[in-house]
Amino acid sequence: MQSLKNSIFLAFKNDYKLLFLLSLPALALCAFGLYQLNELTWATAPAALAVKLLCEFLFIGLLLSLAQICGLKNKGVVTVAAFLYYLTLTADFVLLWYFKERFGAKYLQTMEGGDYNFLTDWRVISYFVLLAAFCFFAVRKFFTASPRRTAAVRLGWCATGLLLFIFLPPLALLKAPHNFYAQYMLAPSPVYTARALLAKSPKAHIGTPSTEVQKLAESYGIWNAANTGVGKPYKRVILIAAESFSVKYLHRFNPKIPAEASREVDALMARYPSASLEHVTLSTLYGLSVIFTSHPFVKLAYENGYPDSFVRTLQQHGYRTAFLRGANEKYMDENILFHQAGFQEVIGRTYFETNPRYAPFINWWGLMDRKLFAYAAEYLQAHQNEPVFLTLLTVDTHVPLGRTDYAGETYREIDAPFYDTPTLPRAFARLGQDVQLFLQDLQARGLWDEDTLIILTGDHPAYPDTPTPALFSPHPARYDDLPFILLTKTPIQKPLDTDGLISQLDIAPTVLDLLNIQPPKAFFGHSLFADSPRTVFDIKEDYAVITTHRAKRIVPLNSKRAEDKTLLELLRTFPRS
Repeated sequence: MQSLKNSIFLAFKNDYKLLFLLSLPALALCAFGLYQLNELTWATAPAALAVKLLCEFLFIGLLLSLAQICGLKNKGVVTVAAFLYYLTLTADFVLLWYFKERFGAKYLQTMEGGDYNFLTDWRVISYFVLLAAFCFFAVRKFFTASPRRTAAVRLGWCATGLLLFIFLPPLALLKAPHNFYAQYMLAPSPVYTARALLAKSPKAHIGTPSTEVQKLAESYGIWNAANTGVGKPYKRVILIAAESFSVKYLHRFNPKIPAEASREVDALMARYPSASLEHVTLSTLYGLSVIFTSHPFVKLAYENGYPDSFVRTLQQHGYRTAFLRGANEKYMDENILFHQAGFQEVIGRTYFETNPRYAPFINWWGLMDRKLFAYAAEYLQAHQNEPVFLTLLTVDTHVPLGRTDYAGETYREIDAPFYDTPTLPRAFARLGQDVQLFLQDLQARGLWDEDTLIILTGDHPAYPDTPTPALFSPHPARYDDLPFILLTKTPIQKPLDTDGLISQLDIAPTVLDLLNIQPPKAFFGHSLFADSPRTVFDIKEDYAVITTHRAKRIVPLNSKRAEDKTLLELLRTFPRS
């Protein structure tokens, strides 16, 4: 026993201070992650932070040992390596702040086409300077080159400790779901990202589900969407997917929002059938794909050409289908993917840049919402003699601050704190005004008639509350719900279901119900006019959350447990009618 203690002491005596100091930022990441996931509790935090510290200590010790075995002794190189390591941790911080999730692989897929001007902001530069200073101080003060033999012994101890945590995870003893979320924050950032990138991608099952899967689907109340008789053959159907539209920006749900700021949208929700929908997505492509397919496994949907898109169904029923967006339509190959989903035309920034009427109103992410609505009205008028389905994806309300330059267009200003400078609350106040102008434009063109149906909702929530957290504190979970409003010249009288588990999955069957078109079997949702049992399926980067009125179940997508096999098969299945 004494020799064992001596071995551990000798292996770490020169580096334990450095390893401890370098492990501390990961504790902040773990605590912040648990907070964002609503799991920073007395039941979770002490155990999670203690295990996180030890795991990070061992992991950095393993990396340092490998470097020293390879002969790396230069403090400058070690400082640069530490700085690069913390950049991965910084990315996790940003993702947790913005999305309330970690998903390194998905984030890497969305980097192309992003706006990275924020990297030149003095606050960001100051952060990187402080990060570099921390690495410089820690390495210069505490780094000591170790002989290869000592480094090899330390490598053995670090590897042994990490293997013990892998095969005997102490956090698994926590009560569910604390055990899952605590372990979710345990992996070092580079390990998490690498594991997500290297994970085996599941394959879609398009066809007849097994008996076991069918029985499970019945228990969750899915794959049986039906029409309610509320529909009629609307000639013009317009789906407005407002960027990041969340109920927390509406006075109707959040009394800290000035009534004047959300006057237009609140009035629409009061007059027309409306609801607050649970979100099941993290980003635009994923949000729109769920809306189009009523299927939670977005990646499998678009990788397989959208097997059950209601847009394609509308095209097959004679509708002219077009997707209009203010931003670049080629972002994440959405111009290709949305064609596969059933849109005959995908029109975005690339087109508007060539149109002299709209080019002056393009800056930042793309074309101003007001001008996108104007183009949509022109498009509808040009095709007023044929059935048309339009999806409009707006852009002015994109994080972090919304549009900053409105090209001289005038808006009703809101006399309240946070509304006199560019902020998301101000951007959403202006979105409501633009929607009202769009309705007035349709009225003036004779297009706002009994044959027109407009659906106003969001593609996904706006997750961060900065820089106006005072408007959203405390932050109940419902603030991340999405508004949903059905606009018709004569308001539909039948009420929407008030079930607490109505979600984005219910949009596709609702649209087909309103048009009296039979929904496909593969829909996970139900028409919002139906009084049906509902389940919310929220698939993250590497796990799924299934919520019923009875319980919440969390399943890693790579789970090997027998009791998870049927559920994972259900999630990747696209049944045929």
